Amino acid sequence: MPIKFFGTFLAYIVIVMAIGALFINFTFEKPLVEYWILLLLPLFGVPILSTVALAKIDQQA
Repeated sequence: MPIKFFGTFLAYIVIVMAIGALFINFTFEKPLVEYWILLLLPLFGVPILSTVALAKIDQQA
């Protein structure tokens, strides 16, 4: 269970970071540090909430 949880969490972090990096690079001419700092909230929030929700669904099944 912990290995599956960690793998899912890591996969979501990579996906959110890749989408955020593409969004920052294609949307703004000059990527600034502030945009990367703003990316930290969804970078940790989305994977945590998604992985916990999926873990609860797996426990119920």
